[in-house]
Amino acid sequence: MGRLQDLSNLILAIAYLIGAIATLYQVKAKHDAPPDETDMSIDNLKKEIKSLQDKLKDKQK
Repeated sequence: MGRLQDLSNLILAIAYLIGAIATLYQVKAKHDAPPDETDMSIDNLKKEIKSLQDKLKDKQK
């Protein structure tokens, strides 16, 4: 029974290690990625929200 528990703990530790490596890879990939055109500043986001609100008001009329 002890060996089964040890094996279970080993599998769990490997799964956590794989998860940590995958997370680090995703963070590195996002950090190294060039800026995307869809990234917007706060001012641009506010303008976009206002524009969408205006369109919605127009459709509701």
